[in-house]
Amino acid sequence: MKRSLLLATLLLAVFAAGLAQCPDFTDLTGPGVTCQYGDFYNPFMHTGVVGGRHTVITWQGTDPSTNFQLPFLPPGESTVVRLGNNAGGEAEAITYQFSVDPDHSILLVKFAVVLEDPLHLFWDQPRFVMRVIDSVGNLVSSCSEYDVHAGLGIPGFQNAGNVRWRPWTSFGLDLAEYAGQQIRVQFVTYDCAYYVHFGYAYFTASCISNNLSITDCDGQSVTFSAPQGFSSYEWNNGDTTSSSVYPQVPSTASCHITSVTGCEFTLMGTLLSSELPSESAVFYDTICEDHSYHNHLFDLSPPYQPGMNVFNQVFYNSSDCSDGGVSYTLYLTVLKHYNDVYYTTCQGLDYHGYGFHYTDLPAGQILDTLMISLPPCDSVFLILHLTVNPSFLPTTAMSGDMSVCDEVAHVYSVAPMNGTTYQWTLPSGVSSLNGNSSHEAVLYFTPQAPNPAVIQIAGSNGCGTGTASLVVSHYPSYHILMKDTICSGGVYAENGFNVTVQDSMGIYTFTRNSSTQYGCDSMIVLQLMVSGRPSLATLAQPTDICVGDSTTVQALGEGASFQIIPAMEAEVKAGDILCTDYSIVKPADWPVQGKTAKGVVFYVDSTNQHGWAVALQDVPGDSFNNTIAWSYYGVMMGTVSYGTIRSAMSDQNGHAITQLLSQYNLQYPHLYLNHATTIFLTADEFAAGWYLPTIRQLYILFCEKGQVNLSLQMTGSTLWGSAGITSKYWSSTEMSNKAWCMDYSGTASTAFKMSSDAHVRFVCDF
Repeated sequence: MKRSLLLATLLLAVFAAGLAQCPDFTDLTGPGVTCQYGDFYNPFMHTGVVGGRHTVITWQGTDPSTNFQLPFLPPGESTVVRLGNNAGGEAEAITYQFSVDPDHSILLVKFAVVLEDPLHLFWDQPRFVMRVIDSVGNLVSSCSEYDVHAGLGIPGFQNAGNVRWRPWTSFGLDLAEYAGQQIRVQFVTYDCAYYVHFGYAYFTASCISNNLSITDCDGQSVTFSAPQGFSSYEWNNGDTTSSSVYPQVPSTASCHITSVTGCEFTLMGTLLSSELPSESAVFYDTICEDHSYHNHLFDLSPPYQPGMNVFNQVFYNSSDCSDGGVSYTLYLTVLKHYNDVYYTTCQGLDYHGYGFHYTDLPAGQILDTLMISLPPCDSVFLILHLTVNPSFLPTTAMSGDMSVCDEVAHVYSVAPMNGTTYQWTLPSGVSSLNGNSSHEAVLYFTPQAPNPAVIQIAGSNGCGTGTASLVVSHYPSYHILMKDTICSGGVYAENGFNVTVQDSMGIYTFTRNSSTQYGCDSMIVLQLMVSGRPSLATLAQPTDICVGDSTTVQALGEGASFQIIPAMEAEVKAGDILCTDYSIVKPADWPVQGKTAKGVVFYVDSTNQHGWAVALQDVPGDSFNNTIAWSYYGVMMGTVSYGTIRSAMSDQNGHAITQLLSQYNLQYPHLYLNHATTIFLTADEFAAGWYLPTIRQLYILFCEKGQVNLSLQMTGSTLWGSAGITSKYWSSTEMSNKAWCMDYSGTASTAFKMSSDAHVRFVCDF
């Protein structure tokens, strides 16, 4: 339940004794300073100062990554911190926690940023974040965060090749509203998501006075000055510089200051010819949003920001124009004419608050308005937004099959209820393809799951909790590859196949779809090698002859004939051309009349006859650079997440993962990026043996790409055709919500499955 409305004067918090105030931002081991480090996905993984990643710089030089254009130290500073470096694969953070000094409440940060731009997707780019947050982690203001990713055309950045860098810039924020309270200033740098390209920053900070100062008091005029380093200044006399000249007496100056992130505040100063106020003072008052304010020597006109506004004014003695006069601080609460009240409760309960009264509430939404008198406003309207959740009924029924097949997606659900959160509990070997927090789960059973498997969902809406469970029996599906041999002219009638007479020699593929007794689809693929049958005898006298001599070769038997067949190389090698009839042709002999290329061999096993071949063309992708998303949603297809390249090289499950991936992308295109092209194979392509290679297969393919590409030039498009950032190929090997890829340099990395970030080239067994 949430309630958000303050219609009373806010009081300044009592100063807490012993709280450290503004720290030395260049002391990395000082009180309230926490240095952390990690990687792109968690910069806060470890705590401690790491040399080269948390660095204090005390000498002037220039940054080499910016073509030596960015100085290490900004004007007026002798010490800064460099967070991060240009090593790549890292992320760093520094957090400063301290109590706001009411007399030095303006936080002034000077920073510079250096980001390499590898043209990744936006969220994968190197990044810099600077934020000011309260003790519980909320931004102190909507403008108190600066968050930038590498890219072309970033406001305030310059270019040095593929490096984007921001010159020294000042950011300021008046924290007077938080005087005496704990706040945190945090800096975070990220290298890219692929652990290659760098991002780092330089900074220093200080807490400065929240007063205007005076100089050059000559009896005729006086110069008022605001803190330097902000983006813009607007004085009440029209000046837009950090200092402005006013007549000496009477003289009241007001300066509206804006920071680089849009933070705004106003400082005032008054030169009095009469006696100064006796001492500094703090005032609290309330005003309506369209009223002027004239009290406590403040003269203010609308517009104001709703809520708390802080104004500082300093009074100076005109007789000696002394600097450092008496200061007044006004905490002015501005009331809106229309104020929203949000509240959430449960069906059947009562609500009494802010003048509204309801009993025995029905489920649904209630919108109501009430006008009240709240001086100094003539009328204030309260707008009630009341959400009434239905009383939670413990779930008693879950829909979904109780008898299922392994390695096929199945949908289970309970009736949805507004305002309810859900959590599925699944046994080992059962995974959810669309997450665990919806009323509906797309579940995938593996043979490793207990049988029967108990699946459960719990629901809660703040008005109660309930659970539902279902016992599911699951049965295997079979995908079997068989290899056998017959002679030409023979038939094959084994293992459930009935193959008619085969007269042509070669390797032929036959598929038999069947179903188990539990209705689980199974597929048996037969690779049948048809060999020539000896049908003639020869008579050759003599069998050993000299060059230039002749002999007689004769075919004996009715209808016998013979054909002179050139000797063929026995071993199949990488670069050989695999034909659609599964015969092999050497590149030097291509083209061969009557033969059609199917793929190019890139691996041969110990038989020297069988192995893997790669397709002639990439799978067509998007219209931009022919790349493809791995899936519509970042889900696991299999049960193994390969977290390191060493473990990923052991993956041998490419065919099964590709089949699951194709089924999922076809069945759930609405889950994510329904406009994207994703990896998919038709039934005919599966029957022909095509699948997405594992990262190990891609590595072997990369090692043989020179010979393979020579053959592909004759039959199709070459692999890794250019050294561009998108010149990489997806594998079927998974790492949670990512999949492994291999680029044009042979480097293996991971990419988010939802990213259209790589090409696709299928492989097959032969």
